[in-house]
Amino acid sequence: MDSPAGHHRVEVATTAARQATDAAQLFAAGAIGVWEQADTLVAWFDQRPRSLGELDQRATWRFEPDRDWQSEWKATIEPVRAGRFLIVPSWRANEAAHQPSDTKTIVLDPGRAFGSGHHATTTMCLELIGDLADQQRGATASPLQGLSFADVGCGSGILAIAAAQLGADATAVDIDDAAVAVTKENATANQVTVTATRGSASSCSPCDIVAANLLTDVIVDLADDLAAITRQHLIVSGIAEQRSTVARDALRQRGMVEVMTRTRDGWYAGCYQPSSGS
Repeated sequence: MDSPAGHHRVEVATTAARQATDAAQLFAAGAIGVWEQADTLVAWFDQRPRSLGELDQRATWRFEPDRDWQSEWKATIEPVRAGRFLIVPSWRANEAAHQPSDTKTIVLDPGRAFGSGHHATTTMCLELIGDLADQQRGATASPLQGLSFADVGCGSGILAIAAAQLGADATAVDIDDAAVAVTKENATANQVTVTATRGSASSCSPCDIVAANLLTDVIVDLADDLAAITRQHLIVSGIAEQRSTVARDALRQRGMVEVMTRTRDGWYAGCYQPSSGS
């Protein structure tokens, strides 16, 4: 007898501090889609993996017969505003034509790489990029014109794309080849130029603005490299608010001065400048 058509659905209990890491682990295990809820991640698999590692202890499985789950998932994805940016899922790209002239619209396909704009860590980074643009003298359509920008751990490339839309010379690096490929595709879809390559902070040339939406411990581990490549501003996020002191101290010890902050949904994001003596 043929097996019924459908997908294996798993629900994983999580927290704000673990959500990004848990989602990445589900994708690495072969998930074809991940739905983020407040304290749960829901993922679907064509074939149930033998193990999800430590997630197995928090996982509940069931089989779902075939239905148009993709359409149902898409129906849950709404455009997200982050300051001057509006992030629109690719299937609603036509909505980009009905926005105020000062809105920068980024069209992405959520789920292909981290950074759909729906997570607080990404939204706060976009807001801080917009704040830096507002500080530039002379309000123009390209306030970051003439400035270089590096997106370290680029994921979907959303931060580099946002900076490029504001006129910056944008580069993006990630240790995941798939993220590099997705970044290139997204940059082309949004009609901006982003130089995307495999690498990390240590492989970047110094830039005027550096953004790193990673994890608390990764920010700490890369603190030396991030400080070394930052000329004017460093934006960091992906940091659990309850552990933000760890990342803040690491950056301060490298001569970085906190000038702007954001907190949301248990996450911290900050913007730093090199001190005059560093």
